[in-house]
Amino acid sequence: MADLIYCEGASSRHGFSYAHCKTRGKSASEPHIDKDLFSVFVLLDGEIDYIVEGRQLHIRPKDMLLVGNNELHRRVLKENVLCEYIMLAINLDFFIKNNCTEFSDVVFKRAQGSNNIIPAKKVVESGLFEIVQRLDHYMSRSPANLTVASSVIIELLYHLNDQVVGTQKTDRKQASIQGILDFINGHLTEALSLGGIAKHFYLTEQYLCKLFKQNTGFTVRQYIAYKRVVLTREYYLKGSSLAAACEKAGFSDYSTFYRTYTKIMHEPPRKSLS
Repeated sequence: MADLIYCEGASSRHGFSYAHCKTRGKSASEPHIDKDLFSVFVLLDGEIDYIVEGRQLHIRPKDMLLVGNNELHRRVLKENVLCEYIMLAINLDFFIKNNCTEFSDVVFKRAQGSNNIIPAKKVVESGLFEIVQRLDHYMSRSPANLTVASSVIIELLYHLNDQVVGTQKTDRKQASIQGILDFINGHLTEALSLGGIAKHFYLTEQYLCKLFKQNTGFTVRQYIAYKRVVLTREYYLKGSSLAAACEKAGFSDYSTFYRTYTKIMHEPPRKSLS
């Protein structure tokens, strides 16, 4: 279990939350999706692993990790390693309220599970790290200057959209996992079974489950449930009723959707989506 050494942060009506933390100890978060948030994580010291949409990413100091609101991810802290990091979570309506929707490509036009990491060299050379340092300066003041911080975040988003984000090299096993993830995401609205997926890739169900769990940190069924919940929300926000939205997203009936949504989001759908 990780010990939180210190954490300075702020959450406000300005449409973002910010934290500068130090931790030590081994821990792993549950796989989850950050609802309606775009997150920027910058490691200052130590080592952290992230698993995003099935891809394991090893984060080193000054690497920048980007996680969109529909991306399933989990964080893994190494045992007895001191980690210092900055976490910025931006509400999606921040772009509208601050008239900067032209800087949102990094959020809405980036394929899920790809281009999540900007390596340290590019972060430094592009000036992104200097922007993060200025943001940290304004947020560390007491009280934090949230108006100025908002302006720095807009500058950060501007430069993020200008970057060609480096892709991770993957081995053959990881590439096969990506193929399975792509297949699942391409067939969410259809009947998906463990046997059907295994047959499509000429694998046994046992090997598929082992491969998926080892490389993603969650089960095939858990991944499908998360992604269908996200898809239901998208259909609902576009005007479908909840009953129609969950059916379009591949749920067999509303009661199954209700139980799954409540378990994942920790609140009933109508409360969460109202």
